[in-house]
Amino acid sequence: FSLSQPLDVSVDYLIIGGGVVGLAIAERLSKRKGKSTLLVEKNFKVNEETSEVIHAGLYYPNNSLKTHLCIRGKRLLYSLLFSNYSGQINYNDSTIDDSFIIDSSLVSASFEKSKSLTIPYYKTGKWIVAQNDDESTYLTALQEKSTIIGVPTYFLSEKLQKSQEPHVNAIRVLVSPTTGIIDSHAFINWLEWKIEDNNGNIAVNSKVTNIIPGNDGDNRGYIVEITSASSTPSKTKIFAKSVINSAGLYSDKIANMILPPSHHYKLYHVKGHYYGYRGSDLKVNHLIYPVPPKNLANLGIHLTLDLNGRIRFGPDVLYIQRSDDYEINDDESRKDTFFNAVKTYLPTIKIDKLYADYTGIRPKLSGPGEPFKDFVIKEEIDCGFDGFVNLVGIESPGLTSSLAIGEMVDNILKDR
Repeated sequence: FSLSQPLDVSVDYLIIGGGVVGLAIAERLSKRKGKSTLLVEKNFKVNEETSEVIHAGLYYPNNSLKTHLCIRGKRLLYSLLFSNYSGQINYNDSTIDDSFIIDSSLVSASFEKSKSLTIPYYKTGKWIVAQNDDESTYLTALQEKSTIIGVPTYFLSEKLQKSQEPHVNAIRVLVSPTTGIIDSHAFINWLEWKIEDNNGNIAVNSKVTNIIPGNDGDNRGYIVEITSASSTPSKTKIFAKSVINSAGLYSDKIANMILPPSHHYKLYHVKGHYYGYRGSDLKVNHLIYPVPPKNLANLGIHLTLDLNGRIRFGPDVLYIQRSDDYEINDDESRKDTFFNAVKTYLPTIKIDKLYADYTGIRPKLSGPGEPFKDFVIKEEIDCGFDGFVNLVGIESPGLTSSLAIGEMVDNILKDR
């Protein structure tokens, strides 16, 4: 598009992508007095997930962004949920630890519904279960790691295992008491409300189709072309002093619009299936996770609970070519795989009560068989693009990390 065309909109901060991470960044930046914030989302609505795990931050390398941001994000998120409708996030105390989560009045696994700011959540706790000596050794190392990074865990006696979860089979259980679940749709609604209350703006049906460096008078920044996805598409040209790319599955494509080929990003798309469970023969009160695979491609086919206590299992790992392939592949082989994985820790499960529920797609920086790769959160200064911040490969624990990611981006763009 032509630089000679007049600008339609000029803003200080343009956030691309209306998932929970983009909304958390927009919420944080929209607090800045005298600054304008605009979030654009290509779909007709922002993220509409219904429930999600609040992760403790146990699994990833100690010095990784995933570990740091998950732990910090969990604490910020609980500080919001525990704030008794005040809507305040405890950003100010950088030394905040997990003790306030442990010491809260909520009882793990009680399933008494808790609400704060109309955001339902349960502090369920998570069990990580070992089935053999090798997996038990892994749990020992994980417990030692949790002590180093400051995340509480403890081992459960066999007597308590059987009394608390009689349907669960394990030779050893490591408990993560700060794990929980949250209604992420309600959390997203709250973020939207906060953005608008801070005089920020959200534009849906707005797809980014080009980005170039440019000026608005004496201000240096970026000119972004937005195309609406209506039957009669229209184009809008926006100037932004700073651009934050939080486009999720499409974040590599957005980044590569402006970066030189030598600095291009490559994302892989991984589909995960989830199976639900019919019937009332299984009663489980905690999230149940097997020992994860060594490359952390996922955390294994685990048992999660929705906000009504219903059970679901997943995800598996299926690398796909298309970022919009949400089709459920419900064949007997896949159901058998789920059944065989789950029955190791839930031996009374009945295969005829499993049903394919839904799929999700994750943006991964690691290809099939490749080792762990961390989040990318980077201002592209080395390419000469000051004020252009890329977030690439933001998969799980992205929701848990979201408020901490917003805080990090805010610090990256400090004084701008």
